[in-house]
Amino acid sequence: MLTTFQIKRYAPSDAHIWDELIEQSVNGGFILKRSFMEYHQERFDDFSFLLWSNNKLLAVFAAAMPRQRAHDRLLIAHPGLTYGGLITAHNLKFSVLEALYTALFNFLKENGFTQLKIKLTPRVFCKYYSDNSSFILSKSSFELERRELNSVVDLTQDFKIGSRQQNNLRKARKNNVRVEISERLDAFWQILIDNLRQVHGVKPVHTLAEITYLRENHPENIELYIAQIENRILAGVVVFKELQKGYLHSQYVSTNAEGRQVGAVDAILYHIMQQAQGKYQRFSLGISTVEGEVNYGLLSYKEGFGARAEVVETYAKVL
Repeated sequence: MLTTFQIKRYAPSDAHIWDELIEQSVNGGFILKRSFMEYHQERFDDFSFLLWSNNKLLAVFAAAMPRQRAHDRLLIAHPGLTYGGLITAHNLKFSVLEALYTALFNFLKENGFTQLKIKLTPRVFCKYYSDNSSFILSKSSFELERRELNSVVDLTQDFKIGSRQQNNLRKARKNNVRVEISERLDAFWQILIDNLRQVHGVKPVHTLAEITYLRENHPENIELYIAQIENRILAGVVVFKELQKGYLHSQYVSTNAEGRQVGAVDAILYHIMQQAQGKYQRFSLGISTVEGEVNYGLLSYKEGFGARAEVVETYAKVL
């Protein structure tokens, strides 16, 4: 069994080998590539690490410290992303993974970190999923801080949609709603901003400039689908995807008043599912919980597309 590891803090000169491991990894997606992680680097102090054994890179640990929490040395994996933590190149044996975690925890404690929070990779984004990390964290006295529900459609099976979705698809066809991939991020972003402000009183996580930058740097991973009548955009869905990992994820979904009347979002989601079947295995529709509380209406809507819930876990511990 491997017993010794070398742990090194990430430096810009490591970007190439970091990204290579992410590409080969079983539980890390393109959002953990450095060009994605660093688009908002001014908000965090990056404390990511590379973990080696016998000159072989086994894993990376994607994490950062929120600047407003620097005084209490809280390390979050990752505060600016959906998930982070220990990303491995291969399905490591349980004993090796456990030893790797132990070495990392000891290293972090020795280097002055007092608290650690880990947002594990959701099942849907893993090339090969394992519950080993959840078990090891629990065994290491981490507390389950949060558990959310993510809705996922199995694209390897024939899917049936609910009556509400069928009715909205009929409306879309009747009104000649057209769905296509688009470059019109600016027009959709205004719909998104208006909708989030009116319904939730919040702003999108990404600004238009940020999502434009990310899309330009990851054109194979980020696409915008729009629904329109003539040249009027009624709704849009920004999709994050990785063919190698087998998933698509609806990162942003929004519509205007006209789009709601004609079932525009349903038309987009159904179009994506039809186009993805046979190429991708899983379509993530996102979480339907806020701080662990279920939004039953949203969850039911996603279930109408055949989605089933998977848990997304966050663990925390005082080191």
